[in-house]
Amino acid sequence: MTYGGATAHAPTPYVGVLFAVLLVMTRSATLGDPTGVRRQVAVFGTLSVLSAGLAALWALVPGNNARLSLLLFGGSIVVPTVVALWRWTTMRLGILAAARESLLIVGTGETAQQVCRWILTEHGTEYSVAGFVDEDDRRLGMLLAMGTRIQSDFESLAGFGRRADRIIVALDEKRGKLPLRQLMELRLLGIEIEDATSFFERVSGKIAVETMLPSWLIFSEGFKTSSTRRFLKRAADLTHASLLLLLSAPVMALTALLIRLDSPGPILYRQKRLGMNGQEFDVLKFRSMRQDAERDSGPTWAQTDDPRITRVGRIIRKLRIDELPQLFNVLRGEMSFVGPRPERGHFVRQLEERIPYYGLRMTARPGITGWAQVEYRYGASEEDALEKLKYDLYYIKNSNLLFDLWIVLKTIRVCVVGSGAR
Repeated sequence: MTYGGATAHAPTPYVGVLFAVLLVMTRSATLGDPTGVRRQVAVFGTLSVLSAGLAALWALVPGNNARLSLLLFGGSIVVPTVVALWRWTTMRLGILAAARESLLIVGTGETAQQVCRWILTEHGTEYSVAGFVDEDDRRLGMLLAMGTRIQSDFESLAGFGRRADRIIVALDEKRGKLPLRQLMELRLLGIEIEDATSFFERVSGKIAVETMLPSWLIFSEGFKTSSTRRFLKRAADLTHASLLLLLSAPVMALTALLIRLDSPGPILYRQKRLGMNGQEFDVLKFRSMRQDAERDSGPTWAQTDDPRITRVGRIIRKLRIDELPQLFNVLRGEMSFVGPRPERGHFVRQLEERIPYYGLRMTARPGITGWAQVEYRYGASEEDALEKLKYDLYYIKNSNLLFDLWIVLKTIRVCVVGSGAR
C-alpha cells in the first residue's frame, strides 16, 4: 500500500514492544507516593526521554514507516505528560477523594496506632480510616491517633464494620482476643479482611518486621524457590555480569588510573562480608577512601561528607562506579546481580541482637543492587538497617526474574541521578 508515492510498511513487532514498554513504564511510575510532585516530574521526565529514545531507535530500523515513527515519538511524550498532569490535578483538587477506600482498624494498641499514622501520612489520598475497634465499650469515642477515634467495640463490630470497605486486624496480641464471629460475619458479606502485616506489605513494598509474627512468615505466600528458578537466576547473573564487564571495561580502566594518580594505596579494596548462609567472602570495590581509613576508628558506617573519602572516591561513589569490581564476585558465585547487600560480620552480629529477623537476609545470595538500595537512601544507622531489612525481606519473599529486571531499571535511574551515595 502506498500514500503519495511512499510505501507504508506493515507495523513490525517493534511497535508492540514500544507500546508495551511505554505502558509498563507509565503504570509503574504511577505507583508509590502520590504527593511527591517534584519526584513525579523527575520520574515522568525520565520516562518521556527514555520512551522517546525508543521510538527514535525504532524509526531507524530500515523499512519502517516515517509517519508511524512520528506518531510513536509524539505519543511517548504526550502519554507520560498527560498521566502526570492528571495525577497532579486529582491530588490538588481532591477529585478522587470520594474513591478512597475506607478502612476500619481492629485494635487500639501501638501496632494499630502505627498503622493509622502510616496510612494517613503516606497513603492519605488512597485510603481513609473510619476509626478503631476496641474490646472495651467504655473507651468508645476516645481519640487515639491522627484525629481518629474508637468507633466500635468487638460486640458491635459486625454492624459498624459494614460501613468500611476493608477491615485491618492490628491487634498487639491475637491469642484469645480476636473477634472471630464478627469478622466471619463481615467476611461473608464480602468485606475484605486483612492482617496488618499483609496490608503493609501489599501497599508499601516492604514487610513490617515490628508487627510480623513467625506464624505469618511460615504460612504466607511467597518465598518460592526451585532448581529451575536457581538455574535461571544464575544464568541471568552470568549473562548480565559478563556483558556489563565488557561494556564497562574502558570506564574501569580509567577509574583505576585516576585512583592511582589521586592517592597512595591499592586500586581495589577488599573487605570481608557475609554472604548466603553467613559464608564469609572478600567483596571487591574500587578504593574510594584513603588507605587505612578505619585504622583509628575501627569498623564504622560512612557518613555524609565523610572526610575519609578521596576526591576521585567522591565521584565514583556518587555514580556507583566503585561497585563495578563486584561483577567478579558475581562471576565467582559469591554474589548475585540483584539481592540484599552483603554486610560486614561486625555489624551483622550487632544488628542480629537488636533487630528481629535480621539474619533472614542471609537466606538469599547477596547482590550488587537490590530492592532496598533503589527504594531507600544509603543506610548509616541501626534505624536505617531496620528499614532496609523490610525491603530485603519483601524482595526475598517475592523474588522473580521480572522483579529483578525492574530493580535493574531503577538502579540505572539511581546511577544517572546519583542519589543516595555517600
